[in-house]
Amino acid sequence: MRARRSKVGIISVCLVVAGSIVAVADGVARSKLVTKPEPGADVPTVDVGPVKDKLEILSDGKQHYLALIPFDQGSDAAWTHVYYGDGKSFYALRIIGSGANGRESFDFTFWEPRVKARYQAEVSFKAGKYEVQCDTRQTELAPLPRSEAVAMIAAATFHKPLWRFHAFALARDDRGTYYYVDRQREPEDSLNFRLYSGPRGAVKPLKMVNVVSDSEGQIFSTKSGDLRLVLDRHEAAWVKGKARTTLVPLPIEDNAPLIYGDLGAYTGQRLGTPCDDL
Repeated sequence: MRARRSKVGIISVCLVVAGSIVAVADGVARSKLVTKPEPGADVPTVDVGPVKDKLEILSDGKQHYLALIPFDQGSDAAWTHVYYGDGKSFYALRIIGSGANGRESFDFTFWEPRVKARYQAEVSFKAGKYEVQCDTRQTELAPLPRSEAVAMIAAATFHKPLWRFHAFALARDDRGTYYYVDRQREPEDSLNFRLYSGPRGAVKPLKMVNVVSDSEGQIFSTKSGDLRLVLDRHEAAWVKGKARTTLVPLPIEDNAPLIYGDLGAYTGQRLGTPCDDL
């Protein structure tokens, strides 16, 4: 695929997605987080009015709250109302698995890419107690008195999931320079890609001025130079003019700790899950 030049010069990044490099991220260690959401995020709200009388508010006693409907997995809309927040703003969790034993116990796992295994991001209820697991950390939660829960639900704002991007592609050269692309989750045909490049711990976003997406792949254009990033099942290369640097494509699912932690793309950003704090 050939990139076209503009008068100001562009970086053209050609990303062919026919190969196995496309995947969803998973796993990473927790780092210190700021309280603001990702820059520019305008997360839609959710109307919990129809279920507000069923919602339970659980607390760790340190102003971290989980809102859910106990044993909700039995309905067609399984676990559609699970939120985490500070009591004023709640963000929905993406539930990826669940189980229950009658009305005695239940557990569900939620999307959380900073843990080493999916089962380590879990909310459970057993022996009359609620617990959240994040990696190897376990935190017991207790229901708020009903009057306090009702007041909090009435005053709080509930949102869709806070984190709206997913890892799209990752590669590096033999000098340790990484090339990472993520993409907005919704809509499915979103052209909202973000490109980062740099050494481990210090990747920086490359501002894009144009995105082309078709059956052959994607072209990302930025303001400086004329460069191409080619990623598919056969090759990965960073092309600058006539110079071509061979890259090693890295599977997303095996490198989530790097992506969400050490890489530096998301330093200080909250994902909107209990593992931000617990």
